[in-house]
This record gives sequence, structure tokens and C-alpha cells, in this order.
Amino acid sequence: MSGQASIAERAAALRWYHTIDLGGGVVTDGWFDLRSLVGRYGLPERLEGKRALDVGTWDGFWAFEMERRGAEVVAIDIDDTSDLDWPVRRRPDPAPPEKRGEGFRLAREALSSRVERLALSVYDARPEVLGTFDVVFCGSVLVHLRDQVLALERLAALSNDLIVLAEPYDRRAGWLPGAFSRHLADRDSSVVFWMPSARTWRRLVWSAGFDQVDEKARFSLRDRSSSFSVRHVVVHGRKAAAT
Repeated sequence: MSGQASIAERAAALRWYHTIDLGGGVVTDGWFDLRSLVGRYGLPERLEGKRALDVGTWDGFWAFEMERRGAEVVAIDIDDTSDLDWPVRRRPDPAPPEKRGEGFRLAREALSSRVERLALSVYDARPEVLGTFDVVFCGSVLVHLRDQVLALERLAALSNDLIVLAEPYDRRAGWLPGAFSRHLADRDSSVVFWMPSARTWRRLVWSAGFDQVDEKARFSLRDRSSSFSVRHVVVHGRKAAAT
């Protein structure tokens, strides 16, 4: 069995969140295909000499993209689904024994990647554990967290310069004259605690410690079957240059 045939067979046996081109004609059957949307996120084109963090990496799409642009990349995620933030009324008992990380490891092997992946919650991500980063990327993660404020404060402490935040936003909350979020923790479709408006996301990034905050894009992210789509906003935050 050739190495590429082995990669294809192993990829076909896994569930994938991201569509990833593994080379040799092997493309993972991901729930979301982000390849056509990469330009909307506003990542720097060249990241040589930079250190980057991918938060909630799952299969590693963004970690490998930042590595492709030249960065030294660290990726973090929770491997055991029982450690996810679950609303009390929706917490499975017992928690399903589902492990993550196999897709990432296979993609890393296929791409000959050097990305370092750590099983670590964003709540526990601190400079004394990870160091600091020139680019922090966080995509479609914070809506699934009980404490978005704490998570952003952790990311701000890890950032030397730029955070790229891409999250679902609530259009109706944006109709109100202020920074509002909707509480959605008790709905059945997904584990979402708070759905901020686009304005609220900008305010949260600023409040966490980023001095320059800009909205870069809005778009709808559609699943592979086109059965649903989720509105996303991309917000960039930068730290003020030290004097």
C-alpha cells in the first residue's frame, strides 16, 4: 500500500470539521470548507519570523495556513469533549467518550507540518505556559464558551500585536442602540452560550486590552450540505506600540 493510499484511507475513516487539501489529490470531507473564504479573514500574507497561535484548532486548517505563510505555529484545543463548556441543562450524563485530535495528527503527517498542538483550554492559556505571539487567530470558538470575557483576556495576555477574531454574530442584537448579546444556552441545535452583535464583539476585543479594533469583513459560512449558514464577523485588534 502506497503512503498516499494510506493517507486517503485513514482520512476517509475520520470525521472532519475542516476541509483540508492533504496533497496528492486527497481532500478531507470537512463539515465546513473555508478555502474560498481565507481572504476575508485578513491574515497577513507573509508571516516569516512571526510566532502564531491557533485557538480551537480542531483539524488544524488555520494552523497549517499560517504555517504556509511562514509562521512558527502553536495550536491549542480541548481533546476530550467532556471538558467542553456544557450548559447544566444540556450536559450529557454520562459525557460521550469522544476524543479529538486524530484528524489534526493525520493532516500534520500528510503535510509534513511542524505545528505544535497542545491539549489546552483557552481558559488555561497563559504566557508562562505558551509564551507570547505576534498573531493570535481565534475562529468560531468564543460563542461556545461560557466566559467570553475571560477567554479574550487570556488571548490579549498572549498577544504581542494582532488578534484575528472571526465569530458568529447576532443581527437582531445589532438593531439595539448599544452592545448586546442574546443568551442561547438552552436551545437544542448547538452549544452556544452568548451570541453577541458585531458591535459587541468589537467592544469585547477593545475591553480585553487591544487598543486599535477594526471590523474587517462580514460573510455567511455555509456547511457542506448547504443546509444552513451562519453569519460571521471578522474583527482585528492590535496592541499599541510600546514607547
